[in-house]
Order: sequence, then structure tokens, then C-alpha cells
Amino acid sequence: MVHIRLRPGDTVRIRDERWRVAAESSFGATSIIEVDGCDATNHGIRTRFLLPFETVDSAARLHAPPRFVTMDRWRRAARSTLAGAVPRWTSLRAAARANLTVLPFQLEPAIAVARGDACRVLIADDVGLGKTIQAGLIIAETLLRTADARVLIIAPAGLREQWRRELQSRFHVRAEVLDAHHIARIAADLVADVNPWSIHPLAITSIDFIKRPEVMRSLETLTWDVLVFDEAHALAGRSDRAAAAGALGCRARVVVMLTATPHSGDEEAFARLAAVGDIGDVFPLMTFRRTRTDVGFPGNRRSSVLKVRPTTAETAMHGALHDYLQRLTDETSVRGAGTSLLSSILLRRACSSAASLARSIERRIALLFNGAISAQDQLTLPFAGTDSDDEPGFELGVTGLRDGTEERKWLERLAALAGTAAVRESKVQVLRRLLRRIDEPAIVFTEYRDTLQHICAELEEFRPLMLHGGLSPHERADVIGRFNERQTSLLLATDAASEGLNLHHRCRFVVNLEIPWTPLRQEQRIGRVDRIGQARRVHTWTLVGVGTHDEVMARQLCDRARQIETAFARPFDHGELRRASQSEAARILTARALSTQAPLPAASASPLLTSVRRPHRDTGEIRAFQLSFADASGRVAFETIVGVRIDIEPVDLEQDANIAAAYHEQALASVATEIAPWLELSHRREAAIARSIDDDHARLSAKMLQPGLFDRRAERVAAAQAACVNEAIARSRDRVDALDRLRQLGCGERRLLFGIRFRP
Repeated sequence: MVHIRLRPGDTVRIRDERWRVAAESSFGATSIIEVDGCDATNHGIRTRFLLPFETVDSAARLHAPPRFVTMDRWRRAARSTLAGAVPRWTSLRAAARANLTVLPFQLEPAIAVARGDACRVLIADDVGLGKTIQAGLIIAETLLRTADARVLIIAPAGLREQWRRELQSRFHVRAEVLDAHHIARIAADLVADVNPWSIHPLAITSIDFIKRPEVMRSLETLTWDVLVFDEAHALAGRSDRAAAAGALGCRARVVVMLTATPHSGDEEAFARLAAVGDIGDVFPLMTFRRTRTDVGFPGNRRSSVLKVRPTTAETAMHGALHDYLQRLTDETSVRGAGTSLLSSILLRRACSSAASLARSIERRIALLFNGAISAQDQLTLPFAGTDSDDEPGFELGVTGLRDGTEERKWLERLAALAGTAAVRESKVQVLRRLLRRIDEPAIVFTEYRDTLQHICAELEEFRPLMLHGGLSPHERADVIGRFNERQTSLLLATDAASEGLNLHHRCRFVVNLEIPWTPLRQEQRIGRVDRIGQARRVHTWTLVGVGTHDEVMARQLCDRARQIETAFARPFDHGELRRASQSEAARILTARALSTQAPLPAASASPLLTSVRRPHRDTGEIRAFQLSFADASGRVAFETIVGVRIDIEPVDLEQDANIAAAYHEQALASVATEIAPWLELSHRREAAIARSIDDDHARLSAKMLQPGLFDRRAERVAAAQAACVNEAIARSRDRVDALDRLRQLGCGERRLLFGIRFRP
């Protein structure tokens, strides 16, 4: 091997990719070169090679003289080159390679982030419009543009594997699912000072895992280029989930929140959600709220209410329950939040099924009179999730009537009436007739797991499958797979298992056994089948018991839906962004067409020229140059291709170089203008992250610790944050320095790629 002497700024080809030399260190006959990628496949990557143990083509060979080829060879090379080119800084680089149907509205959030329009994005489109794809585009684009990018996706536990599969299949990026088991396994193979969270550029975890104080503490030295919160409506409450999201959001350069149901009708809750990641109230939230009609999809849903007349036994049960709850509220000593919560629980359980009410009454009797308080009846620590389809526990044991004997008589009578009503329930009978009439696959939702088990036993003839929050991820995937593989036509599910289900290829019927608690849950349920790709009309039925609390809940649901509609009545004007996305979608489709029209030719170090006969007046040449733009350190920041029309006859090398240089300077001015808004926003965001780290002493977990629950020594260890602060701030300062170098953008290398000569 011949050792080539290289200097900073030289362009070389190593392993069939172009690199620019940033630094070179010699050790006798051996040297180490540090290089920056200059091709689409290695753009943004800085690495090192050891010479002479690598085959290196020098700059002289890269600038070999042009050679003439046949039109067919030239056409294939031109198509291949243009397919991978991007005309502008804001052009998306990942979308053309992604395995997805190009829909302009799905490109809007990624374009907004690339342009520097916003660093906090709420994607609140209707269920089924591809929010995961839109977030995936932002992620893939960031990983392509930033060599050392770090991305964290926080999703419900049941959706982690789905996220991993979507990112791999659609965007060809590998993500790691991190949980307690995985962290422990990889930590055992790492040296003591390496943080397991820092070794994966793209990680997926669950909100209920990452909110733990010990987990939050392990993240205190880290920042993220993109932080994604899936099902973000869970962050709107006053909970440890929301506290963790707020802390992590202040460590991310771009925060993306996904939810089809951002507003529950509570303005304060929505304000808390909208504040996630807003450091100092100076980073506005860009909201994308598109309906199917907005994006040009026809309405494909028909919703109906089926009024169900209760049986005589059910009427007696509901009447007795009403009288009992009225008796409770009549006693002034038991008025309060506990009684209100108990009333709400029992009324909803009665509307769900007589069997579930019977179970709750039996549990209340045991709690009040038998002292049977099990582990699951204890008050739940805030580390546990709030979404559950389990039957109520400790709430059923609140103080009742002052006269214990009277209380017991009421409860025993209610238990007997509920047991009798459960033998033949009106909703089960209506559901059976409905399923027989439609004779197609259907999904039935209910709020409680014990109701799910009851109707599963009652509808054995349909061989139903059950999906609920008690299933492991493997069991959940097995149930979904069996349903989609047509092993049964009936799926019974609770809300705890409804997020992330994609059943639209198999199913178009949804039945609500009772009124959903909020419009959010109703939309989540229907969205399992009303998605992009659903070819048929979607039908949904809600069973409402006549003369029961169902009717009260239905009125309340309508009122809350109107509140939500009013809250989002103001239009979100993204007109200019919409036009940009349509133009970008057309460009991506053209790039795809170019890449598939001919097989890719072997890479050539020489520019390829050809000629074509044209009318006498149409003479001259068109030449395509690759123009690179480098920051103050010489690192390539962006590359594009421009076509130059040359009418001078004859063309010599000096004239060619002067014309190309003029176009390069013009392109530099355009790129600098385009990059300025993104640079300004990125600089402000990075400075805000550094201030936040310094102000909080890098303590993400401080707000998550509850006094008295942990040893004081652990708090003292957590308080020793000087090293964490220094490390985290140093990372932000390095990023600020890189942005400052990018402000001094200059012309880099120019290279002729191909040309065509017109001859008479």
C-alpha cells in the first residue's frame, strides 16, 4: 500500500464514500485521519481511519477529467444522482427512503421542525391519520441531519414493541426498547462509568418506568435531540407522569406530543399539557389538529345509540341503588368527596353490568364488616399507573351510614337484586342479537375487566378473545394476531388495552357496552378501526339503558364534546406550510420515480458527459455540479446539486470554473437565508436547556422523591450533583459552539457530476 500524504481540507474516497479530511496525525509510516462525510450515505458523520490500512483514493483521482458515455449510461447515472439529491436545506431527506405512502399533510410537522418554525409540536390529528408516521419522519430526519443525535420515545408499555417495529419497517432505523430487565442486562456488560441510557441513539421506554425516581436520576446528565410523548393526554393531570414529562421536556431540543384527544373539556388540564417542555414560556407550541375532512378523506363513520330497556330485575336493582345512594347523601356526616366517588363508582358499575355491581357490593360488605382489606385495596402510590381496568378497591370501603345494621341491610338487598339481574342482562341480549345480525368481525369495549369476563362467558358461542390491561405484551400481541388472522370474529377489550390497536384491516364494527367516561375514550375506541386504510364504512353503536345513569352520562358526554369543539374552534392557519408540504411531496414522488426507473450504475470517480442532437439554434451545454457548504471548521453541513446552462463556445476549464463559482456563491446566500431561522431557534433552545440544567442543579428526580419513603442517605447522594451539572452543561456548550460555527457558513467543495452537450 502507498501511504498518501493528506492535509486538512483534502477530499478522499474511502470504502466507496467521499470524506473531507478534518485532521491528520502521523506516527512514522502510520497515520490517523479524522474525516467528515460528504455523501448522502455518510453526511453528518465524523469518524477516524487508520492509514495505510485503508484503501484511499486521493483528491486527484476524485477530480478526474470528464469522460463521454452513451446516452443510456448517462441517463441512468443522472437519475441515480438526482434521486438522492435535496434542493434546499429545508427539504426532507428521510421521506424519500421511507416505506410509506406520501401524504402532504403528514410532512408538515417535519418540515416545520426543519425550517425552525417550532421546537415544540403537538400532533393532535383525528385517530387513524398517522401520528406515529409524522413523529417517525421527525425522528428519521433528525438522525440523518445530526451525526450524534439522541432520541427518546416515551409511550404506553403496550405500544413500545409496535413503535420499534414501525420505525424499523418504515424508516429503516433501529430502536431499543429499554425497561428494567434490559437496563440491568446491558449494565452488567458495561464499565462502571457508562450510562446504559447513553449508548443507544434511539430508545423507547414507557412513562410508568421512566417516571421512577431512580430511573430519572440516571438521566440527569443526558439531553435529547428529539423527545416524543405518545398518548400525551395522559400527561395533562397532576400526577407523577406529568411531573416526569415536564422535567424531561426541559432537556429536549425538540418535543413532540402525540394524541388524538388532547382536550378533555378541562382548560386547566389542557394548559398543563401545552406547557410540557416550554422553558421560560418563550417556546410556543405549534399544534396540528386535522380532521379527516381537512386532509381530503371522506367521512367514513356512522354512529348510533341503541336504547336498551332494562329487565324487571334490572329496574329493581337500579331503583334500589338510587335509593341507597340518596340515603347516603341525606346523612350530613358522610357528605364529601368519598361519598361522591363511591356514588360515581357504583352507578357506573351498575350501567356496565349487574354482575360487576354485584361484585362491588360484595367487596364493600367485606371491607366494611369483615375487615377484608387485601393488598390491592390499599391506597395506590403515585408510582403506579392511573389507567386501569381492575375493579375498584379501597374506594369501596369509605364510611357509610351511621347505623351499621341499616347499612348492611341496604347492601345485602342490593347484592341480592344485582345477582338476580345478572342471570339475564338486557345489554347482553341486545349485544347477542346485534352480533348475529351484522355477522362480521366486531370489537366490544367496556370499562371494567370483570364485566369483560362476564360477557365473555355469556357469549361463548362467538368464541371471543379478551384484551385487557392485565395481559403481558406477549399475550397482548398473541390476542391481536389471532383476531387479525381470523381465528375468531369477536374481540372484547377494555380501555386499558385500546391504545395503539390497528384493527382496520379486519374489522369495521365497534360496540360500546356503556357510555365512555370521556369523549377522549370514545374517540380512542372508534379509532381502532377508523384509520387510514379502512376501505369500508365504520359503524359504532353505544348501548344506553333507558331510565338509568347511562342517560345522565350520555348528556354529560355531549356537553364535554361541545366544550372540546369550542376550545378548538379557532383555526390553526398553516396555509403556507401546507403549500410547502405539497411541493415537497411532489419532489419526493419524483425522487422515488427516478430511483426506480433504472438500476443504479456503478459509482464513477469521473464526471460523465454525453451529447444529443438538437435544432441548430439549441447549442451549448448543461452541467450539473455538486455544491457543498461547510461551517467555520470546514465540516460539511449541506450539499445540493445545481444545473448550469453554458452557452459559451467553446467552453474552457477556466470559464467553466468561474461560472460554477458564481452559482456557488448565489446558492450560499440562499442556504444561509434558509438556515437562519432554524439556527436562531436552536441557539435559543440550547441556551435555555443549559440554564435549566444549571438552575435545577441537573436534578430530574428531585420532584419525584417523597419524603419518608426513601433513605436519607439516598437523598444526600442525589444532592451531590456537581459532576452531573458540569457534564450536562458541557454537552450543551459543545452544541452551542457547533451552532456558532454553522453561522459562519461558507462555500465548500465544487464538483462536476455530469453534463450534456447539445449539437446541431
